[in-house]
Amino acid sequence: MAAPWRRCNRPLLEAQPWTHLKAADGQDLLVKGLFQEDGYHVMLCDLENVWEESVESEDISGRSKALNPNVEAPTATILHNLASHLDVQRPGTVYAARQQEGETCGLVLALSTKISGLPYQWEFRCTEPPTQNVKVTHLVMPLVTMAVELSRRQQELFKLLAKKDREIQELRENRGTLRRRNLETGLFDPKTFTNDMSLSKDFEQVAQDPLKSLSSSDTQALYKDTALLLNWITNAADYEEEVDVGMMADGSTTGTWAGKIPVSLLPAVSVATRTVSPVTSPVKRPAAVMESPTKMDEQVRRDELEKKLEEEKTRGKKKKKLLV
Repeated sequence: MAAPWRRCNRPLLEAQPWTHLKAADGQDLLVKGLFQEDGYHVMLCDLENVWEESVESEDISGRSKALNPNVEAPTATILHNLASHLDVQRPGTVYAARQQEGETCGLVLALSTKISGLPYQWEFRCTEPPTQNVKVTHLVMPLVTMAVELSRRQQELFKLLAKKDREIQELRENRGTLRRRNLETGLFDPKTFTNDMSLSKDFEQVAQDPLKSLSSSDTQALYKDTALLLNWITNAADYEEEVDVGMMADGSTTGTWAGKIPVSLLPAVSVATRTVSPVTSPVKRPAAVMESPTKMDEQVRRDELEKKLEEEKTRGKKKKKLLV
């Protein structure tokens, strides 16, 4: 059974993982975006500040024509193309970042790419968010939670390895043999393992370039799960309301998420159809349709009894003829 927070189907920017991009001037950027049919919401971070931009589909079409007068492309194609260039750094695409001067200072991320073989330019014109609390929501809390969760998982793996060692030891005591000696391992020692990892060269390389593995599928999956869970905890009251709406839509009487289909996956139902007065009794259907299983069973038993009586009468008549 899926965890309650996994049933959240809201499109959330918080749940979109960060991608590491290397700008043309060598600047490191973190970027995430939520792309939908009606526009996009993008966030940029240069490891010091955070900027964002939210644009609707009408403005996307206008900006595209201004930057690319000779290119005609549907808004859906533009959005799909932009999203694919923020999911991962595309070879052949130039990512250039520059500071935006003026009344609304910010950061501009310019893309030079191609659509259907034609050169295409785009600019994400991001400005400072209304509050810098986004650093906590999108960076600090998810990353701290991820670090703690990875430590918890490591401890669980240590426990599992200890059980495996006891299992192998029992097999050896019962004269179990290992055919391939190269697979033989010694007892696992958590302290030795932790010390070896701290002294390894890989640890130094991670510290020197921590953004290198940020775009890995495992890291992004953990970030998404962490962000969804944090959002679900923070907005528990709102999700409880969604549960109530789901109860009205599918007729369930349970007040929990257990076994419930997400509201977004339920078929659209009009308000008039869903509204039922608690006083009004259900609409009665014709007897042929509403015939209960009990009545049907009684009818079957009666038919069988009548059949048996007829058979007995027939056998009685045959006996009388034989006696005569």
